[in-house]
Amino acid sequence: MLFPNAETRHCVRQLHSNFKKAGFQTKELKDLLWKAARASTTREFDDAIDELRKTNQHAYDWLKEKNPTHWLRSHFSFRSHSDMLVNNLFESFNKIMLLIVKKKEEADKWKGMLCPKIKKKVDVNIKDLLRCAPSHASGDKYQVECGPGSQHVVDLVENSCSCRNWDLTGIPCMYALAVIHLKDEFPDTYVQTWYTKQAQLQIYSNFASPIRGPKQWASLSNMLPILSPPLRRPLGKPTKVRKKEPDEPQTTDRLSKRGVEMRYNKCKRIGHNKRSCKGEVGQNIPGKRHQVGAQTQQQAT
Repeated sequence: MLFPNAETRHCVRQLHSNFKKAGFQTKELKDLLWKAARASTTREFDDAIDELRKTNQHAYDWLKEKNPTHWLRSHFSFRSHSDMLVNNLFESFNKIMLLIVKKKEEADKWKGMLCPKIKKKVDVNIKDLLRCAPSHASGDKYQVECGPGSQHVVDLVENSCSCRNWDLTGIPCMYALAVIHLKDEFPDTYVQTWYTKQAQLQIYSNFASPIRGPKQWASLSNMLPILSPPLRRPLGKPTKVRKKEPDEPQTTDRLSKRGVEMRYNKCKRIGHNKRSCKGEVGQNIPGKRHQVGAQTQQQAT
């Protein structure tokens, strides 16, 4: 209601969580859902969703009820120049003041024109362009072939490619880079300006201003006291990291004991523990006690 022109998107990870609760819990269906979400063109999406339909008709019907512009990369608009499918980026803005300072300090250390992560993406696409063959069509439009059935149209004026990846992200795809390489131009200049170091420094130059303590505030006699909101703290210890789904890879910082020889601290023997030890402590071993007793009886006889 407040921002009617804003583009609405849903986190695909949350969508998959609801997908599992609906009864579609196999890894095959999960992979097909993500394959459909990641497809950048409608043709790729149609192929992926048709494969999912053949695998499970009910799962297909469940997904068809969702608005495609909310979770499918192939249906996203180009206005935001973002192809993100999850909301991890927004969760990182909880501590905004400290984040701004940290980002500004990081950006000061960057070398080159682009942000480091964006530069890596451009370099990966540059490696892939070697198998592409561009040819000039007319004006600033080019036709690029990259193997059988893979042929796209690149427009350097509109910063657009028919694969949609350049339009979605603002980062030249391998087809566009093949044309840029043919024209012997600098690839970094075709990346959207908000991915540059200069733009990031301008963004994070506006710090959240610090404030003085309550004892230094000016008192107003005719103003009602401002009460703090009621504290509703949930039960249990506060979590520091996001809870992962059961099918997500679980990370741990515990050290592995594989290959380490364990020794029970009572019997001092390697390989023993509280459960496997039969009460042998030090040299006080039942078998040896029996043997010593037998020799003593024989000597006595």
